[in-house]
Amino acid sequence: MTTAPTPGVLFDFDPTRTPLIVRRRPTNIYFRPLPPGAYESDGRIVLARDVRAGDLILASFTTFPTPGRMTRGTSWVTRPYAADPRPWNPACRCTPCSLDREVCAPGPRVVLSAPTDSRWGTECDVWEADELALIIPAAMLLLPIPA
Repeated sequence: MTTAPTPGVLFDFDPTRTPLIVRRRPTNIYFRPLPPGAYESDGRIVLARDVRAGDLILASFTTFPTPGRMTRGTSWVTRPYAADPRPWNPACRCTPCSLDREVCAPGPRVVLSAPTDSRWGTECDVWEADELALIIPAAMLLLPIPA
């Protein structure tokens, strides 16, 4: 018996990056539920540089090879968080910032969350400025999301 694929929502963001098909967010022990007042149906796709303070970060989009083409897939954030955008600081010593200096091509970047203590120490969440992000805009949240 085969099951039909999970229905997705088609976003037509721009002609060079479409289609983006966003499937439902996973609901297993690894993914925290959305906070009260946040609804997946309110999700919007924006460039990382256009994320505003208080927007709820849900996912990014990664490109992976499939036979004959490249496919963009949703990479869900396991713990949705309220954005606190700021310019990337190349002098920052946290692991994501260090990796960006060593691995990524030069280009504009943005940090979408304040450095937080994780099990790996203080970490930033660094995004390419032109990277696509799936967010729920702060104005659509029924309750403010604590940072």
